[in-house]
Amino acid sequence: MSPAPDHASMPGRFHPGPVASHAGLLEPVAGGKAVAAGTGMGGHTRRMRIRRRNPCLVEFEDVLVPDLSALLRGRARLDSSISASLLCPVAGRKLPLSADEVGVIASLSADRWHPVADVAESRALPIATIHSMVDRQLVCSDGDDPAATRLREAEARLESIGWHPHAAVYHALSGWQGVSGEEGSRCHAAIAQVERLQRHASSHGRLPSHFHRRDDALDRVRLPPEPFDDDFARVLRNRRTTRHFRKGVPLPLAHFTRLLHGTFGAMGTETLAPGMVAIRRTSPSGGGLHPIEAYPLVMDVEGLQPGFYHYEPATHMLALLESIPSNPARELAATLLIGQTYFAQASALVFHVARIDRHHWKYRRHPKAYKAVLLDSGHLSQTFHLLAAERALGAFYTAAINDVDVSRRLHLDPLREAVIAANGVGVIDHRQNELHLNPEPYAPRPDALAC
Repeated sequence: MSPAPDHASMPGRFHPGPVASHAGLLEPVAGGKAVAAGTGMGGHTRRMRIRRRNPCLVEFEDVLVPDLSALLRGRARLDSSISASLLCPVAGRKLPLSADEVGVIASLSADRWHPVADVAESRALPIATIHSMVDRQLVCSDGDDPAATRLREAEARLESIGWHPHAAVYHALSGWQGVSGEEGSRCHAAIAQVERLQRHASSHGRLPSHFHRRDDALDRVRLPPEPFDDDFARVLRNRRTTRHFRKGVPLPLAHFTRLLHGTFGAMGTETLAPGMVAIRRTSPSGGGLHPIEAYPLVMDVEGLQPGFYHYEPATHMLALLESIPSNPARELAATLLIGQTYFAQASALVFHVARIDRHHWKYRRHPKAYKAVLLDSGHLSQTFHLLAAERALGAFYTAAINDVDVSRRLHLDPLREAVIAANGVGVIDHRQNELHLNPEPYAPRPDALAC
């Protein structure tokens, strides 16, 4: 029998962070380039200058790695190590750092240039180490090679668009590309679902109660009952997430048109100043900016060629961006929705794409701006759901999407246009029900405080 592993209680060696999928004399940053006076490794000039990345967020993590010396002695032991990574909002991935490289970055300014030779001398490091950091984009350089130029331009664009640095990093590193879940292939029988929930609870504890009660309340006031059975109330009650659609039954174009116009169309405009126009939709939006654009992926809508479109509310037209036959369009839908094959049976998806440059024009580097963009998408989703419920159609909303793949497919600028989530719509398949929630009707009752 193998010996049980023992864990080191104190931090051990310093290791570079894992690669995820995707100080010397200071000189002012200026537009001019340094004059070459010889070259170093990789063709870098000895007079090259560098600065800290901007934004520059470094993450430290404790990781467990096998202790090879203990393993050679016949013991299975894990050693605790520190991992460091630069969180890159341009590349959208973690860039591993060594301890020496962390020290170099900590010694640099983001708005002043540092000659490479001076940095290397002050840190007692070979110049090749600094050149390697340039090559891996851990620092910015004033070199004129394409990679260095693209990095400087990308950081300048992040600043000009108005991204808050923390939001930019979060958005870039939370993007999905090529992710495939098992939601579409796993067993959805009731007993299988119960077993999954019980396994989850055994690992993460009991689910917090569905009705929350404050124990420090000073008093409770019973509210009079109010009828909730008019036409609008019935639409609200009928709103639900649909996962069973009638494949092969086209969605009438009139229904699809109503959903697009009713959700993403302009109900009014107001000129606030010359060249500055606010629009009004049926959903609220932070600052009246309405940055969310609709990009439908049509699979089966009457009168529409399957493919990717952009909805243009100014003219109430669909601009065809890519023609895709119906079956490949469904396969693409399943891929973009990380394998949620039941959603790919809908008649159309509508991806929410935020024009960050429009929204952040007003809310520049604002700590709440990115949250407001996500709220905009949520507001639009509820409106989409209600319009679908009004026509007895099935609808859904999901943020579990390969947003990086969507962005590339639509040829979007990832710094200016952010793929947020997707709605879907289609004809409900009433013959199936195992993927739907089936709640019992509920009305408030006095004894509910005990729940």
